[in-house]
Amino acid sequence: MMTKWREVTSAECQEDFDDLLDVCVEIAAERIGENWGLEPVAVVNHVSLGQMILPVEVDTSSTMTVYEQLVGRLRAVADDVRSYAIVSDGAADGASNTHLEVLLEHREYAMQIHVPYVISDAKTFDLGPMKAVVGQQLLWG
Repeated sequence: MMTKWREVTSAECQEDFDDLLDVCVEIAAERIGENWGLEPVAVVNHVSLGQMILPVEVDTSSTMTVYEQLVGRLRAVADDVRSYAIVSDGAADGASNTHLEVLLEHREYAMQIHVPYVISDAKTFDLGPMKAVVGQQLLWG
């Protein structure tokens, strides 16, 4: 029998994940609708400052992807972070399927969510059924 993530995580972790996922989907819908694309975005629950979007400061001279650069910035402030999420466009170049990838990580658990979506027009962002798997802890693993 497989253990469900809500059975092994604290109420704080569950609330953080629920909220972070909602915020990430909203950000993705807004940015994809405006730009027809989505660079990775990190949303952080800071221990004392509350929730914030981690500004994207892409180092164009780096060989690391934007995603890897965000993870590096998060590692640098991990002591001040309770939980975070990174949302990115999971579609490969030229692929017909579009989906969001959301990495959720709390000090006690990590989860990867895949959310298929369809943009039928400039104002419509339809989500499909979400799939979740245990994720790799990148900050506190």
